[in-house]
Amino acid sequence: MLNSIFIVGLGLIGGSIGLKLKGKWNRFGFDIDENIRKRAIEKDLVDEIIDLNDGLKKDLILISIPVQFIKDFIKENIDKFDKNSIVIDTGSTKREIISQMRSLNCFCIGGHPIAGKERNGIENIDKDLFKGKLFILTQENNLNEEKMNLVKNFISDLESFHYFLTAEEHDKIFSLLSHLPYLLSISLFYYIYKKEGLEIFKFGGPGIKDMTRIASQDPVMSYGFIETNIDFVKIYLLEFIKNLEEIYEKLEKDEIFMILKETKEKRDMIW
Repeated sequence: MLNSIFIVGLGLIGGSIGLKLKGKWNRFGFDIDENIRKRAIEKDLVDEIIDLNDGLKKDLILISIPVQFIKDFIKENIDKFDKNSIVIDTGSTKREIISQMRSLNCFCIGGHPIAGKERNGIENIDKDLFKGKLFILTQENNLNEEKMNLVKNFISDLESFHYFLTAEEHDKIFSLLSHLPYLLSISLFYYIYKKEGLEIFKFGGPGIKDMTRIASQDPVMSYGFIETNIDFVKIYLLEFIKNLEEIYEKLEKDEIFMILKETKEKRDMIW
């Protein structure tokens, strides 16, 4: 008998997970948008759309809505979760969610698949979105061996591989690797178009396009990870401003070449 999964939120992440699990899990879903619910059935992302009362009793409950709303969703539906269900989320910050999960009388673990696109939504789903990618799990969880194996099987069925971090470690790491880069991309595009207008970008090559690509992310989603990780974001943004000042000083002293050389060598070691 196949395990059951209830996917709350059928956008890019939730929809792609549903599509990938076809034939491997009994797939149930819900979305607040009626049009998305219809499209999810048309695209075969889930086997059935059901309401929250029934869905929150399935084997695995995947909350895949914008991160700033996950905490409130848990709080508002706290009495609907079955005690034998496992709750996992896909939010890109973890501390606030884990704190709220502790109020649930069921099995809970924080999750974050390290995959996505700058274009969100059900029309951009991809069943191979998670193939070969990390799926972060929080060390803060109350899963027994049986429930943990179910979560690991779920991640394996996505062709991802799991990695455990504390919620604190997670939010610190991704403030540097995701949230800060997003703000830098936004800042660069914002500065140029405010200074020269959009016409200047007709001269733009792949460099400026690559540097500002993530500025096209959904602002609702992006605001969510900034809002729920604001302390780390502010710390590293201020530190980065000081780093820019250091770069400026190196330019003034004609000492920039060594930084260019070292940075290229270090990056080439990774990618």
